[in-house]
This record gives sequence, structure tokens and C-alpha cells, in this order.
Amino acid sequence: MDHPVRSSARHAHACSCEVLVEIAGSPEVAALLESHGVDARTLAAARAEQHASLNSEPGDWRGRLPSTGAADPVQRLLAIVRSADCHGYRLLEAAGVDCPSLRRQVVDRRPRTATVRAPRADRPRAVHTRPFPTPTTSGRSPRLRAVAEPRPPVRANQLAAVVPVTVAAPEPEAARPGPAARPELRPIDPATLPALFGRERELAALGDALTRRAHRPALLLAPAGSGRTLLASHVAGSVHRPCFVLSALSYAEDDEHALRRDLAAVDVAGGLAIFDDFDRVVLEASPAWLAELTQAWVRDQPRVLPVVSAEGLGRLAQWIPGVLEIADVLRVESLEGPALGDAVTAAAPSVLAGHGVALGGDLRPAEFVRLADRFLVGLAQPGRALDLLDLAGARARRRGDATITRAALHELVAERAQLPVARISARGDQDVLELESRLATRVVGHVEAIAAIAQLVRRNRAGLGGARPVLGALLLGPSGVGKTELAKALAWALFEREDALVRLDMSEYAEPHTVARIVGAPPGYVGYEQGGALTEPLLRHPHTVVLLDEIEKAHRDVHQLLLQILDEGRLTDGRGRTVDFRHAAIVMTSNLGAQCVRRVGHRARMNEAEVLDIARAAFPIELWNRIEAPLVMQPLAPDELRKICRRIAKTSSDRLLHERGVRYALSDAACEHLVARAGNDPGLGARPLRHLVAREIDPLVADAVLRGRVRAGDALSIDVEHGQLVAR
Repeated sequence: MDHPVRSSARHAHACSCEVLVEIAGSPEVAALLESHGVDARTLAAARAEQHASLNSEPGDWRGRLPSTGAADPVQRLLAIVRSADCHGYRLLEAAGVDCPSLRRQVVDRRPRTATVRAPRADRPRAVHTRPFPTPTTSGRSPRLRAVAEPRPPVRANQLAAVVPVTVAAPEPEAARPGPAARPELRPIDPATLPALFGRERELAALGDALTRRAHRPALLLAPAGSGRTLLASHVAGSVHRPCFVLSALSYAEDDEHALRRDLAAVDVAGGLAIFDDFDRVVLEASPAWLAELTQAWVRDQPRVLPVVSAEGLGRLAQWIPGVLEIADVLRVESLEGPALGDAVTAAAPSVLAGHGVALGGDLRPAEFVRLADRFLVGLAQPGRALDLLDLAGARARRRGDATITRAALHELVAERAQLPVARISARGDQDVLELESRLATRVVGHVEAIAAIAQLVRRNRAGLGGARPVLGALLLGPSGVGKTELAKALAWALFEREDALVRLDMSEYAEPHTVARIVGAPPGYVGYEQGGALTEPLLRHPHTVVLLDEIEKAHRDVHQLLLQILDEGRLTDGRGRTVDFRHAAIVMTSNLGAQCVRRVGHRARMNEAEVLDIARAAFPIELWNRIEAPLVMQPLAPDELRKICRRIAKTSSDRLLHERGVRYALSDAACEHLVARAGNDPGLGARPLRHLVAREIDPLVADAVLRGRVRAGDALSIDVEHGQLVAR
């Protein structure tokens, strides 16, 4: 915190680069920088090269300089490496310095800790040197919460041993925490904990793991929202010892002393430390306190139970390799079944009371469970349903409503899921009953393929789809027949959003290592921060059509990923997160069998059985058996090409109307002229038509517009004269 008296260093330099170059000449800082292969001359050269290209820096980094001892070059270096947005920090990175490592190195130069003996057997065992304060109404400490229960008395010979309890030695003035940084342990009656539903088996397994004689580090692996903290807190009744909940958010990234003190206090009390909120800490590297946590966890001094998600487990595996191999990992999944409804019903009154609202007469907590499970993603259950209830209560209170109505709830879910309100309220079922006609407005021909897709979608909407995706279809046929256009039309018809389509060109995934690009790289590998090309969009918007173009060109390892998606409707990404595909429609396209085209009169046709045999031989048999609808899309007939030609021209005319207020239309002669020019090659489909409209129609219209022959509100007609296209 800044004090009224400011150090001279804050006035002497306009930029942290100047401070860094100055202190780099001091022996202490020079030694630190030398260990990273950098000296003052290197920094001065780098500063002269890049300083002019940097934007002005915020002055917040100066606030980290202590009011006393600011002249200490090491303290000034610490202020710089703690401020990632200052120029000095960027200068160090440009010179090749690992700033988090340097920051920990600076912190480690502080005075270390001393070892003390445990209390004598004839002395009352206490956590602090002073008695616990009387509990107040100010709430529990943000760092340390306790769940205490009577525990068996400790024998005198156990207390007589020397216990390596560590306490912090006096720290420099700038790093010494104030009185508020040492919260007291406040025991909490376990009877005050909310009831636990549906976790009896997990609670028993957790109690067994924490009370075994042969110590083995235990770890609770559970997704956020599953009630993992409540489950861990209830274990106090099984282990018969005080249970303390330590939040990772309460410990500075580069300060291990606070956690060391708290772990020592828990050890003296003979308690269990539940280390929570690890997933909520934004970490650019392993924090300094991780070593203290790992040492206590592995040595059972005190017994520690980390609570992490799959992503947090990946971080731990990267930072402390090998340790997790000896851990007893207890997995907890999202709550399901009747226990889920009971948990939400029990927690709903407190959530509603917090907002001062009530549920409408036609609403029950079970409705929040149903809507959250069907339309929303993110937290595990029951956290997802309770989060929806909290949002609904917040909106009702903001609007001044006394109750949460069903209509308001459906509106909120529609906004969050990016779906029409009619879909949430089940009034949108009429749309899927008319899905064939809705798709036909965007796709020409292919009546059989459209009908098969519509039947599968209706089956899923009726609730018969189970855990599988909405659709798992393979569209076969030559190029240009409308396979991709059918997928786009399906996205618009189902979700009424043009962007409800995730398209992957599978020819880019022909190598085995490209699997990591689809699901995301694991921790420690390049691309980990970006997520998977398939899994990341589905995590944000699960109601999506997934288009996998040229699926036959993907590597067999990629095909193996599709097995789990098509069969179970889920996939685990590189971070260990489970991605839900139950609300997605999977559409794969392929040109396999395109050579099986035969002329039947004036129309080209494909032998469907022959095409399907070729496709079956190209895919693994286990993948082929999971494709619900392998569909052959026949080459386009001449009359279908004419319809497509008019639609392409109308799309171009609509763009012109939006930009200039001018429209145009094709005459029958112009349409026949374009279709004849495009030819009737079944291997090309309608693609030549699109190119002809762009090359021959658009220039004519553009010339008329730019020369002023037509104004806003006018309409052009494209016709044929003497074998040439003209605009009138």
C-alpha cells in the first residue's frame, strides 16, 4: 500500500526500464540476473531497441515499492517482476528471463523459517499462543474455515516427540503481513452444514482414504458445481478430527509463508486441511506455496485433502510429476437422479431468500433441474441448476418482481442457450414437424435425404435419442450437389442462428498428431491455451451443427474420436473437461463413390448400393456401425440447376438491395443461357453456376449502378440478346 511519503525512486525515473537498468548494476541484482544469463549491458541494449515501440505503462507497479527500504535494489526488482504490465517486466522477458522464476528467486532470499518443538504433554495443546477469540457475527475468515468435531484424546508419548512445526521468522518490513493477514481458526459445528444428498458412497470412500493407517495421499477429483466442497466438509464426521478448509485464493502466488503458518496450525491441532479453490487461481506458473502444500500432502504433516477439477489435476501433474502416481484419486461425478432434485429443492429456499423473491405457483425447483440439464452447460449438477435459480432470482429482483414466473425463466434460458424461446417452452415442436419444408426453402432437391434427416431429428426431440447426438449422418455424393448447404440449412432450421455451425476441413487432420488439435493439447504442450478446434466451440455453444467435411481424409486416430461422440454423446478434451455432444447434430460429408455416376436418359444417377459399399470399405467397421444415416445425394437434374441459378442470383440481388437499394432479376432466357454455359457435368454440380453469376452477371449490374443508369428503388432485368447477356 502506498504511504503519503514517497520514495525518491518514484520521482527519479519516468519508466520502470530506467529503474531496472540502474539496479542491474548493484551486486545483489547483478547476481540474480546473472543466474538467468542477463547483465546490465544486455538490458541497456534491449531497452534502447524496444522501448520506443512500447505504449505508456501504468503507474501501478510503483505502488508495489514499499514506503521504507525503497532504495534496496532487490526490493525494487521485486516490484518490477510482480507487475507484468510494466516496461521493466517486458524488458526482462525480451532479454530471455523467466520472470515468475526470478520472482520466486527474489522471494526466497528473504529470511527463512525456524523449527520449534511441539507443546509438552502436560501443556494444553493450542493452535495459537493466545486463546481463540469469541466468535462474532462478522463471518468466517476468508483464509481458514474449520469444521471441528470431538476427537479421541492424544496420548502423552505422542506429544513428547519433536514435530517439525515451522513458523515464519521476522520478515522485512515490506513483506510482513498486517494483523488482518493472520486469521484465527474458528471451529464450526458440523450440524450447521447443509444436508448432503446422494453422496453416501463417495463420503464413505473418502472417509476410508483419510483414516487408513498406511498413509497414502488422497485427492478429491470433482468438477465445479458438483458440491465437492460440501462433500469434503462432511468428511469431518468420518475422520473424527477438526476439519479446516483452506482457500487457495487467500494465498499470494509468490508468498509461501502464509500457507506454511496455516498448515503448521492445522498440524498442531491434529486436524485435516481441505485445500479448496485451486481451480479458481489464475496461475502463469507453479506458485511458491505449492512446495509447502506438496510437502504436507505427501508427508501427512498435517493430513491434506486437495480438491481439484480435471483441469487442475493436469496442472498438478505438470508441476509435480510423479507425485500423482502414488495418490489415491477419488472421483466424484455430477449429481444425477432423484438425489439431484432433492439437493436443489433443499437449497432453493436460501437462494430465493437471498433475493427476496419466490417461485411462481406453476414453478417447482425440479423445473430448474430439467432446463439446466437439457439446455445449459458449464457447471456440474446441482451447481448448474442452482446457478440458473440464482440468475432468475437476480433478474426478478432487478425488475421489481416478487415472483419468478415460468415465462421469465424460459426467456432467461433462451438467452443463455442462444435458442428461440419457443424451443424452451416446447412450442417449437411444430418446427420439427415441418422440418422438411423448412429445409427445402434452402436446399434444392434431395427429398429422400432431407426426409431421413428430419425423422432422426424428430426422434431426438421426442426424447428417444438417449445420450447420443441429435443426428449422426454421413452425406455422400459428388462435389457441388449441396452437402454443405444442407448442413447450413439444418443449423438455421434447428437453432435459427447462421453461426450455429462448426465446420472442420478433415483433410487438415490427416496425420496422427493432429488429434491434439481437435481436442486440445494437454498441459505443458504448445497450444494448450487455445483449446480444441472441435471441443472449445462445443463447450461454449452445445446447440450446434458440427460439419466434418471430407471425413474420409482424416487419420484413423481421428475416426476413433468419433466413436465416443456418436455412441455416448461426450468427449474428453486435452484439459480433462467433458464436452457434451447430446445437443449437437453431427454431419459428415464425403466424395467417396462419386465416380459411380451413370447416365439415365437426360439425368445422371448414382447406384446407391455401390456407393455405400465403397464408403463402408473406407471407414473402420466400428465407426460405420455408429453412423445412423449414411445418405447418398444424387447429382442435380437440369430443372434443379435452374432453381439453383435463380437462388444464386436472388442472393446477389439481395446484397445489392441492402447496399444500394437496387435489385435485379433473371429472365427465363438468361437462366437457360447460364445453365447451358455451366454445362451438365455431374462431377461439378452447381459450382460452375456460382462462378458464372459472379463473372458475367455481377459486372453487368455493377456497371449500370456505377454509371448512374439505375438509382435507389430501380430494378434491372437481365436478358439475352444475340447470344449475349444484357442488363435493362
